[in-house]
Amino acid sequence: MAPLRFLRWVPIALALVGCQPDTEHASMEATMRADGYALFRVGNDRQQRNEIEIRLREVEPGTTFVLLYSGAPGGPRSSGWFLFDPKSVERCGGSIGAHCEVPDGFGHMVDVVTVPENASEIVLRTGLCGCDADRASKDWSAYLAVMRVERTGRTVPLSISVTANKIETRADEPEISQIQ
Repeated sequence: MAPLRFLRWVPIALALVGCQPDTEHASMEATMRADGYALFRVGNDRQQRNEIEIRLREVEPGTTFVLLYSGAPGGPRSSGWFLFDPKSVERCGGSIGAHCEVPDGFGHMVDVVTVPENASEIVLRTGLCGCDADRASKDWSAYLAVMRVERTGRTVPLSISVTANKIETRADEPEISQIQ
């Protein structure tokens, strides 16, 4: 009789396992300040891989935007516009290291886009992982700064979208907040 009771719970257990999400999504609308800088924190409750897309609208052709990443506790050393030449470092392109590090604690340049002629919208992208095989449920944060290289004095509407992909058991919805 006991084996039959166990079999009664198998479909429920399998259904619960199937309900674990492989991806979770979060997004928000925001504005880059007139000084040409916007800082965001993306918080994750667990180890997962984030695909991040930042769409900037009403941008002027010829203007250059960079996406900077910092995983430092509390965010980058300075949170505000600073003089930066994107040609001074390489884009990270998947591996964070000295080649893409912006001096003085500003983080790493993970993407750079110059607005093409006849365009009014661009997208900056990166993929980040709070990967730690020993601690699957450890929380982690990513700080992302969107910066306009030229000082135009205009605000820019933007949207930030984060898709979290599971690494082991499930994905949790990331928390996005604009800090500056």
